[in-house]
Amino acid sequence: MNFNSLSHQYESEFTEKTMKLIRIPSVYKLNDEYPYGEHIDQALQTMLKIAEEDGFKTKNIESHAGHIEFGQGEEILGILGHLDIVPAGEGWETDPFSPVIKDGNLYGRGAQDDKGPVMAAYIAMKLLKQQGFQPNKRVRLILGTDEERDWQGIEHYFKQEDMPEFGFSPDASFPVINAEKGLLDTYVKIPLPEEEDDFELVTLNSGDRLNMVPSRAEANIKTIDSLEESFQSFLRNKGIIGEMSKQDGIVTLTMEGVSAHGSRPDKGRNAALLMVEYLQQLPFPVEHRTILTNLYDRLNDYSGEKIGLKCADTSGDLTLNVGSISWIKGEKCQVGINTRYPVSVEGDMVITKLSQYANEIGGTLELYDHLPALYVDAKHPYVQTLLAIYNNAAKEEENVQSIGGATYARSLSFGVAFGALFKDSPDTAHQENEHVRIKDMVKAIAIYAESIYKLTK
Repeated sequence: MNFNSLSHQYESEFTEKTMKLIRIPSVYKLNDEYPYGEHIDQALQTMLKIAEEDGFKTKNIESHAGHIEFGQGEEILGILGHLDIVPAGEGWETDPFSPVIKDGNLYGRGAQDDKGPVMAAYIAMKLLKQQGFQPNKRVRLILGTDEERDWQGIEHYFKQEDMPEFGFSPDASFPVINAEKGLLDTYVKIPLPEEEDDFELVTLNSGDRLNMVPSRAEANIKTIDSLEESFQSFLRNKGIIGEMSKQDGIVTLTMEGVSAHGSRPDKGRNAALLMVEYLQQLPFPVEHRTILTNLYDRLNDYSGEKIGLKCADTSGDLTLNVGSISWIKGEKCQVGINTRYPVSVEGDMVITKLSQYANEIGGTLELYDHLPALYVDAKHPYVQTLLAIYNNAAKEEENVQSIGGATYARSLSFGVAFGALFKDSPDTAHQENEHVRIKDMVKAIAIYAESIYKLTK
């Protein structure tokens, strides 16, 4: 089969069906009826319905996850993606949930992470099915619903369904990703004793998810002083956008940063830390100003060096992202930290260092989530098969790679991340104006179709 030629025949279908998914704002929302919210359930139901109409077997696992299947046999080839998305955030030039095509790019929240790649994998399955291919294994496209938050959906799925012999996740980049850094989500919680003063930080809020660089921060300050001159000077010096308003003795400040994926905090501009940098200069009570200064001095460093976490190996450097800050006067300051550590580093060491830092600042550390590192032997035949297919299609001689991101490959007993981005693809996941190049997805369809064919024939 000429997979490249065949994949181009599905470009319009890919675009149409991906746009259908993007129109659903499938962000997690607490709901009594659905495990992860009505819109996430809607996205799952929509994807399963698309497959049913195309003649595939489908299964909905109590709205926690689902799968699309074809083929026969004892063994399963798993393809794992997700239909939930991070919040849209600010700064979009178009409506994030009204997908548009511009200059060959498909724009919308989830276009790249992960609805577009999921659809590319699905279209690859449909291409093979329509060509009459009969795999000697069951090919399952497994649809997760809680990847951007807690992974509860995929955990629930594998408590009820068989584990694939091998699988890949189209939620990263080509070539083959055989190593993923360990991931820790933690909260530093610092008590804030009630203090009455003429100049007080009442609240500070920034950040939606720990795996995103916060793009907006808001602070409310009790004061009779004018902050106009110092605030505007700070905005000019930093080259950022912000606003100030005052009502009933409370000054409200907002700052705009640049969102990015939590695994690449250097690509964003952290609005939470920008706000803390400004606030630490103000005449708050000494104890509070000390906390703000400590947060900025010790955490405004993506390498973690200032809290003793700087380390690296062949999988890359440790990265630290302050994903959220919440300050409530008289209660607590809570700082959410997303840490990605190299595969050779012990997670317990990272937790110990973070805990020591929390103690030093007068707080405690709460462990919210921990995904240990992933490593798969690059010499395994399945890995080499995928690598050869990619290199042949891309006319390259690449080797396996590592990433700081976390994909569903970690939920497999044996699996890797595989695409769907190429070396020159725009990387816009978790950012405003998220988009994917349509020609890249068409190329990915061909690569996925050939991969399924060779792994299951």
